[in-house]
Amino acid sequence: MKSSHQEQIDRILEKLSQVRAQGLSCFGSDQHHFELNPPIQERLLLEFENEYRVKLPDEFRAFLLYAGNGGAGPYYGIAPLPIIRSKILDWPFEEPFEKVLDLPCPLYFRMKQASDWESEFGETDPYQGTMYIGTQGCSYYMLLIVTGEFRGRVVYVNDDDGSTPFITHEPDFLTWYERWLDELLAGYKIFWFGMGVGGTEEELLAKLKNPTTSDLDRAEALRAYWRFPKISEESKALIPTFLSEPDLEIKASACRMIRTFELRTAEEPVGELLSAPTAELRREAIWTLMQFNPQRWSEKVSRLLYDDDQDVTETAFQTLKQAKALSRTRLLQLLNEPPNEGVLYMATYTIEWLSEDLELLLRLLEHRNDTIRFYATLGLRKIKALEAIPIVIPLLETDVDPLVRGSILHMLGELDSRQSRETLLSWTEKGDDDARLDAVDGLCKLGDERVIPVARQMLQETRSPVSYDANGRPCGGNINSIGYLVDQSLQESPNKALRKLSSKPGF
Repeated sequence: MKSSHQEQIDRILEKLSQVRAQGLSCFGSDQHHFELNPPIQERLLLEFENEYRVKLPDEFRAFLLYAGNGGAGPYYGIAPLPIIRSKILDWPFEEPFEKVLDLPCPLYFRMKQASDWESEFGETDPYQGTMYIGTQGCSYYMLLIVTGEFRGRVVYVNDDDGSTPFITHEPDFLTWYERWLDELLAGYKIFWFGMGVGGTEEELLAKLKNPTTSDLDRAEALRAYWRFPKISEESKALIPTFLSEPDLEIKASACRMIRTFELRTAEEPVGELLSAPTAELRREAIWTLMQFNPQRWSEKVSRLLYDDDQDVTETAFQTLKQAKALSRTRLLQLLNEPPNEGVLYMATYTIEWLSEDLELLLRLLEHRNDTIRFYATLGLRKIKALEAIPIVIPLLETDVDPLVRGSILHMLGELDSRQSRETLLSWTEKGDDDARLDAVDGLCKLGDERVIPVARQMLQETRSPVSYDANGRPCGGNINSIGYLVDQSLQESPNKALRKLSSKPGF
């Protein structure tokens, strides 16, 4: 029996053939090679639908039945039904797995990006009525809405950072899938396929020029231009005119495209956005101006290092750093009078520490931020601050961050003193396994032969070392054994006696 979607299926199969014939590639294509699995038997599809008491959207059913049971598709491709079923069985929420598909999906198109977006749905699970259909890599994956108002649409989800799900613009699976092939064949940038409205340049131009197009649609049409490898002179002339629009999203989108296509004639009006009322606009202006002419704009961007918005200050720092426009004097100013913790962290990482900075580094050792304290220890090691040894040793007992402790132990192994050696020796028997190994490594570097009996014992340990996080919880171990890592330290020691120890009979 022919599907009502057969004409679209035939187009998709033909376009897949064209993609293969042209030798095209995209993110994930090295996995699926633009090949589909054989279509599924309708009997198996009906069994699935009966088991979960839901009828899959018609367009997705047609794809499985007449195109292929998974295979080629955006990102790492479309999952076959057995994989989809295994993901349902792994459902992590409280509802039993047989109910997750037939409950109405509450997600909706154009959800606002917010860190607490899930609270909008109260006790309702926001992912009910959705079904896994593929991965985008790492913690990103694709869902299909199978119930509710937006049934049939594809959703992009990040399972790691809690960001708001993105419902794609296409009304159904086949339209979304065919758009992927159309953009591939047209030579568009496709790394983040589907993140925005589709359409050719001519179609987007028509939207932008139409006085009845809403502000939201115009902002989205402008953002969609990034996909094109190049644009027409008409678009180049039109895009900068949107900087005078009252809508802030339109301004931000125009600024982004001015940067993308290097429309340098718009540099002056973009410069006015450095004092714009929203952080997003100020950030877009910084990125654009520092890409166009960092020498001209560095001083004005430097003033935004003390902006009220932390994202703006960090953007200013990053672009100034890339332009090599952050002098040591400026970095010291930021370290002594930091606008916020983010800039302090970046300045601590960026500055080239000198011996005259000892007092500042010791102050940073007291900071509440673990990473800032860690970079302060690296600074002390860089300037070989032997006089800091009596100050850092007590921190081994009080600082709970394993990176900070580890860096201090490495510091003791680099700066020889009686206190360094005695402390390292004591830490071969305290702390977690990572600390013990760091202490042994330090003693080996110093050539202290008192490590020999300790190393002799640890060389016999065949288990992997276990480390602990800042809360005292085990967080996994190294793939190598403790004995292997001690042996490596012994062989790299400048002390010949220690190097020979690991090769003696019985070890």
